[in-house]
Amino acid sequence: MHRAYFGVEGLDRNLEKGLMYGSQVMVEGESGIGKTVLAGEFIKEGLRCGDTCIYVACDEPPAAMREHLLSFKVGTVAYEESSRLIFVDAYEESETKEVYALSDLRNLDKYFALETEILRGCSGERIRLVVDSLSTLFTSIDTADILDFHRTRIKRLRKSGILAMDIFVSGVLDAKLMTISGHLYNFILKMNFSGSRYNPMRMMQIGKVKSQQFVSSRHAFTISPVYGILVSAEMGVNE
Repeated sequence: MHRAYFGVEGLDRNLEKGLMYGSQVMVEGESGIGKTVLAGEFIKEGLRCGDTCIYVACDEPPAAMREHLLSFKVGTVAYEESSRLIFVDAYEESETKEVYALSDLRNLDKYFALETEILRGCSGERIRLVVDSLSTLFTSIDTADILDFHRTRIKRLRKSGILAMDIFVSGVLDAKLMTISGHLYNFILKMNFSGSRYNPMRMMQIGKVKSQQFVSSRHAFTISPVYGILVSAEMGVNE
């Protein structure tokens, strides 16, 4: 059985058996902490090991991820032409040049239909799906509708064997909603700044919700313009 990894050595070291296809990962973090960098690492690793990767761009145009991947020596043209890398524009409602675009950014039904259409076209392949960020799509949507969408969508992704990374920006959604949503995911990865405002440190926690508690290991990390996310091997602690 194939297993997948994030493509970040220090992070993957904590996943002895890797990620099963059909797993869903919730990534929650503050603005500027490195969530999109992590998404790029995840996509790069997927392309390297033969997966079909789908990136839904909600907070920036798809071109931003193309440039990010290129900065890490991953040209996207050949992958896009062979449909190994698919971009979805959920950032701008008009004047997009993308093959796939969300026509109404406030309609979860339309998003669900578009995602279903794209995944159906990739059936039979190992698929990685990244939504960056899902919290943007949920803005101004009723809590009950969000939870209904969450449960239906994740059940379908799991049944279809899709490895999904859903990114959330901290503080955008109600804390109770985030807690309830977290129970639906196989893994939760939290990223935040620690330390003083003059000497901030980037920290990440990877774990699961067990018996209503978030059980995780905690690690310091930095972001290199050459190597991407670098996780400290010394600072991991269980919480």
